[in-house]
Amino acid sequence: MSVAAPTQLARPRRVSFGSPGLTPNQLVRGDARDVLAAQAPGSLDVIYIDPPFATGRTQRGRAGAYDDRAPLGDFLPWLAERLRLAHRALADTGSLLLHLDYRAVHHARVELERIFLPARGLLVNELIWAYSVGGKGPRAFGRKHDTILWFAKSPRYAFFPDAVRVPRRPGSHMRVKLDEAGAPIQEKTDRKTGRVYRYPVAAGKVPEDVWTDIETLNRSDRERTGWPSQKPERLLTRLLGATCPPGGRVGDVFVGSGTTAVVAQRLGFGFVCGDASADATRVAETRITRAARDSVAAGQKVPDLVVATL
Repeated sequence: MSVAAPTQLARPRRVSFGSPGLTPNQLVRGDARDVLAAQAPGSLDVIYIDPPFATGRTQRGRAGAYDDRAPLGDFLPWLAERLRLAHRALADTGSLLLHLDYRAVHHARVELERIFLPARGLLVNELIWAYSVGGKGPRAFGRKHDTILWFAKSPRYAFFPDAVRVPRRPGSHMRVKLDEAGAPIQEKTDRKTGRVYRYPVAAGKVPEDVWTDIETLNRSDRERTGWPSQKPERLLTRLLGATCPPGGRVGDVFVGSGTTAVVAQRLGFGFVCGDASADATRVAETRITRAARDSVAAGQKVPDLVVATL
């Protein structure tokens, strides 16, 4: 796949991790529209988009802030333009993961259907990420979930479910028994057909589309950088592990604290990440660099990082 060359970026600066022969990763300060437009068509295997949520207020943290005050009527056309560019940048087997909450996600799904469905794309999953951390209001049930819309560029989309298997939960409706080798299994019998289904406990299972086993970050988490919209690494590990092929390339144009980049780097994927905020790219560069040097110290080869502005 072709990617934007460092020489096409303004004032590129290369951070070396000792493997100059590998295709460098990119961290770009620039509007999401411009970062996506700079990518060659079909050059990204997965694009994760975690934009502002149309909350109507500025989001602040100790590491920086970003403006999220646009009314929904302005926010949706702004987002749609960037979604169209993301579709263009995706490989034919690629996936777009759009992360929003109740405020805009249903409007965004309609827009994504307009973009993807006429071009052979499809909605694969509406993933619900439910968590317990956060406030509760006196006039409504606690709003404790985000939605991640997974759209694929074509029916040939990449999917690696065995890479993200999770433990089987005890106390389900299935019986727990020991197999012939003495290993625990969960077993159930179909009442209509009499067929017996057995599932080795140690093998785990592929997650369903409601995720309650990944908690959002609390104030004391060691991952925390102080960026207000930071997502946990476990969440991105599952999303990218399930959708990006080995050696693939990931895009995130609202990279914030750099979670997508750090996880992609750890999993062996290349990345092109960007953010319009200078504070965000500063935080992300520090975090990416620290993680890369830890990996090099552990004997791994890590691509260099090109830092630039569009």
